[in-house]
Amino acid sequence: MYDRNPDRVDDALRSTDGVDETARYDDPLALADTCDVVVECAGHSAVERYAVPLLETGTDLLALSVGALADADLHEAIVRTAVASGARFEVPSGALAGVDAIKGAAVHGQLDEVVFVTIKPPAGLAGAPYIEEHDVDLAAIEEKRLVFEGSAREAAPAFPANINVAMALSLAGLGADDTVVKIFADPDETDNVHRIEARGGAGSMAFAFHTHPHPANPRTSYIAALSTIASLRRRTAPLVVGT
Repeated sequence: MYDRNPDRVDDALRSTDGVDETARYDDPLALADTCDVVVECAGHSAVERYAVPLLETGTDLLALSVGALADADLHEAIVRTAVASGARFEVPSGALAGVDAIKGAAVHGQLDEVVFVTIKPPAGLAGAPYIEEHDVDLAAIEEKRLVFEGSAREAAPAFPANINVAMALSLAGLGADDTVVKIFADPDETDNVHRIEARGGAGSMAFAFHTHPHPANPRTSYIAALSTIASLRRRTAPLVVGT
C-alpha cells in the first residue's frame, strides 16, 4: 500500500482487518517486488509517472485512472511496454455497465456510433479543470444543464476525476476520438447517472444506470471500487463470467 500522503495509509491500515505495517511501501515501484498486480487509484498523474516503469518489471497494473490514456503517446508506450514485458494493463468495468456488449459489437468494425451521457450533481463536478477554466458557477445552476460536449479524448483531461468511465468506453469501442461525451450538471440529481447509446452492424443498444457516489469521494461512483474488487477476484476465479 502506497500513498504520497502517509496519513491516508495510516487510516487504511487502521480500518483494514488482517493488514499490518508490512503492507506499507515508501516507493510505489517497490510494490513490484512482492505483488503480482498493482491497483492504481491515485489519479492521472500516477498513471503518467508509474505505469510504464511498473509494467517494465513484468507486474500487471489494474488502473482506475484510465483517462490518462487520452495522451496518445502514453497509451502507445503502455501497450508497447506491456507487449515487451509480458505484463498486462487492465481496466476494470467500474461504473460502465454494458462494456461487454460494446466490446462484442466492436469486433470486425460492427460499431458505428457511441454516445456517452453522464449526469451528476453539481458538487460532483467541483474542481474539474474545465469547470474552473470556463468559470462555470456550479452553485448557480438551478436546473439540468449541459456543461460539456466533445470527444472522450477531450473529456478525460477536462474532467480527470469524473470521466474515466468515458475513456474506458472508448477503449472498448470506437476509440477516444470517435466516442461522443456529454456531461450534464443537475441540482435535482443525487446519484451519478450514466447512459450509453450505441449502434452498428450488430444492432442498436442503450444502457442507463444510476450509481451512488462513493461516500468518501462524491466525484466517483461507489460501484467503481466494488468493480475493482471483482476484477481482482476474477484473476483467480475457477469460473469467469463475461468477456
